[in-house]
Amino acid sequence: MTSWAYRYRSGEHFAVWNEIRALGSSGVPQPRLQDAENVAYETMSRVAANVDMIVQRLGDVGYRFASPEHVRRQPATEDVAALERLEAATGPLPLALRSCLLIVGQVNLCGDGGPSLPHVSYHGNPHEESDLLPDPLVLPSARFLLDAWEEWPSDPGTDLSFIFAPDELHKANISGATHDIEGPGSSPDPQLLFVERRKGITLVDYLRVSMAWGGFPGYDALPADLHIPSLIEDLRRDLLLF
Repeated sequence: MTSWAYRYRSGEHFAVWNEIRALGSSGVPQPRLQDAENVAYETMSRVAANVDMIVQRLGDVGYRFASPEHVRRQPATEDVAALERLEAATGPLPLALRSCLLIVGQVNLCGDGGPSLPHVSYHGNPHEESDLLPDPLVLPSARFLLDAWEEWPSDPGTDLSFIFAPDELHKANISGATHDIEGPGSSPDPQLLFVERRKGITLVDYLRVSMAWGGFPGYDALPADLHIPSLIEDLRRDLLLF
């Protein structure tokens, strides 16, 4: 049997993740676990490289990040320790989530796009609810996930989930809620919960949509009669497929 990792590196990105995801809450069988972990490692390594390119391109055009100190922080030793503590309390995290925490780390693209990225506004005038919400990519560190879990643990007997990121409103500095993510006992590629217009989307697929829009996936709701900002085209140019 050809390995998932070999097929993934050969370009079968969607087919391989569909097969791993189809294993559902039963998880990956032990004989194939290392193979699946290799796929997750390769996937998140590509995501990390894409994020680095997007952050650099935004910086080059003078994008005003809302939290410059949190824009991009690669996982550190304390994140590994936080992940171990979290898994000791809750059980092993889903494969894609664990790899994202260990390889990609913290990302926060919230900010002000000015004329180059209309609707991307954190410090500007409050938005009307009808406005487009660009949903800039935000990914948590393992330390954030642990802190959030310790402050707001799931109720006993319920399906485990974690606070993952601010929702589309909070990312625009408007009072909102959170994007949550399924925890232990879910699919190897867990669903993101409470994501506007994307019910049932998994972590890997959300990252794909985000990269397809240069880190601002809410732009896929731009009315057909309006032009996509040219900066979006620049941000998503030549990103790695995963």
